[in-house]
Amino acid sequence: MPSKSIYKNHYVAIIGGSISGSEAANILAQSGIKVVVFDMNNLPYGKIEDGLPSWHINLRNRQIKEINKKLDQENVHFVPNTKIGRDIDFLDLINNWGFSAIILANGAWKDRAFPVKGIEKFRDKELIYQNAFINWFNHKHDCKYTGKNYFIKNNAVVVGGGLASLDVIKIVMIELVKKQLFLKKKIKIDLFTLEKEGLQKTLDKYNVTLEDLDIKKARLVYRRTAKEMPLKAPKDDTIENIEKAHEVSRKLLVKYQEKYLFDFIPQSIPLSFNEKNGKLIGVIFQKVATIDGKITPIQNSTFELKTETLISSIGSVPEQIDGLLYENGSLKMRSKSDYHIEGFDNVFAIGNAVTGKGNIQESKRHGKEMTSLILNKDLTKDALDKWVTFYNNEIESKVRKQLSGMLNEITNKEIPPEDIIKEILNKTTKIQQNLGYKSYNDWILKHLPNRLEDELPKNKTNLKCL
Repeated sequence: MPSKSIYKNHYVAIIGGSISGSEAANILAQSGIKVVVFDMNNLPYGKIEDGLPSWHINLRNRQIKEINKKLDQENVHFVPNTKIGRDIDFLDLINNWGFSAIILANGAWKDRAFPVKGIEKFRDKELIYQNAFINWFNHKHDCKYTGKNYFIKNNAVVVGGGLASLDVIKIVMIELVKKQLFLKKKIKIDLFTLEKEGLQKTLDKYNVTLEDLDIKKARLVYRRTAKEMPLKAPKDDTIENIEKAHEVSRKLLVKYQEKYLFDFIPQSIPLSFNEKNGKLIGVIFQKVATIDGKITPIQNSTFELKTETLISSIGSVPEQIDGLLYENGSLKMRSKSDYHIEGFDNVFAIGNAVTGKGNIQESKRHGKEMTSLILNKDLTKDALDKWVTFYNNEIESKVRKQLSGMLNEITNKEIPPEDIIKEILNKTTKIQQNLGYKSYNDWILKHLPNRLEDELPKNKTNLKCL
C-alpha cells in the first residue's frame, strides 16, 4: 500500500515529456508536487529522438540522459504511448481526473500543409513531409521499425527554409551518393563518414563525379533570398545588424551547397503541379519579389521543376486538441506574455506548445553561436551540436521562469481530497499495467531503438533483432 503522504500532495499532469516537459516535471517534483507525464510515444524524447538527424550522436545521447534523470524519480509517474485527444479525452482529463493543474508541453509535430490545392493525394508517395521523413531516416535501419518507408529519387525538390530544410536536403544528397557509390563503384561508405567529410570531398577522394554516379542535384526552393533564410537572427532591429545577420545566413547556405552539392532556387513559391498516370511528375512554381516586406508574385514568371520526390519542409505546428482554443494554428493564450491557456484557470502551456514553432534549432538569441559556426572552415557536427545544446538550454531557462509563477498558483490551491488523489493513481496505474509498464528504467531499456552507429562493422554489438 502506498504511504498516506502521497494523498497530501498536489498532482499535476504534464502532456509531453521531452525538453520542456521533463524540465517542468523535474521542477515540480523537486518542489514536492506529484507529477503524471503523458507522452504519445513509447519514448519521451520528442524531436531529440525523431527530429534531429541520426548523425547527432553525442547531442542525442546527452539530451536523453538529461531527460531520463528528470523523469526517473519518485515524484514522477511516466505514462507512455498515451495521446491526449486520442486515448484520453482532454475535457475528461480536466473535469474528471482531479489534477490541480495541467501543463501542455507537447511541442509541434504536425507538418504545415503544403500550400497547393489537390496535392495531398500524393502524400507519402511522391509528396513527403519533413517530420515523417526524418523519422524514417533515423530508424529505417532498425529491424523493429514499422513506420512509413520512402524511396528518394533523382531530381528531388525540397521546399522550405531554415536549418530544418538544410538537414532534409543534406539527407537527400547523402542517401543518393551513398547508394550510387555502392551500386556503380562498389564503394561502401557509412552515413557518418559522408556527413562529416562532405560529399564533394568524398567524390574527389574516389575520383568520381555526380554525373559518373547518374545523380542529379536536389533543389532547395525558398520563397525569399538566401540572405533572408532564417538561419541567423539579428542582435536588434538596426539596419546594420539585420544586414550582418543576412550575410551570415547567405554564407551558411553557400557552405552547405559546397559541402553537400545541391542547388538553391530563391524567391519562388509553389503554385500547382503536373501528374501522369496518377503520379506527381512536376511542380509549377512562380517567381516572387519582396516588396515592403511582403511576398509579391511576378506576373508571367512560372516555371516547372520535374520531380518524383517532393519534400515539404515549411514548418510544424502543435496538433490541435479538442476542447482547447486556437488562434492562427497556435494555442490561444490570455496574453502574449502569459502561460495561461484561454478559457481555463488551471491549464498552462510551455515551450513550443505556446509558440507553435517546431524547429528544434530555432532561437532568437543564437547570433553569437551561429557567427562562430560560420567562421569555422568546416560545418562540423560538434559546432552544430553546441548550438542546438544552447537552444535546448534556452528552452529550459524559459520553462524555469514560467514554472516559478505556476508553482505559486498551484501551491496556493487547496489540495484535492484523498479519494480524488487515489482515483488519479488508480487510473494512472491501470494505463501503465495495460501497457506492461513496470518502471521507467525498465520501459526505456525495452523500447530504445537499435542505433545505426552500433551496427557499423567496427561496433557490431547490437543483438536486439536476433
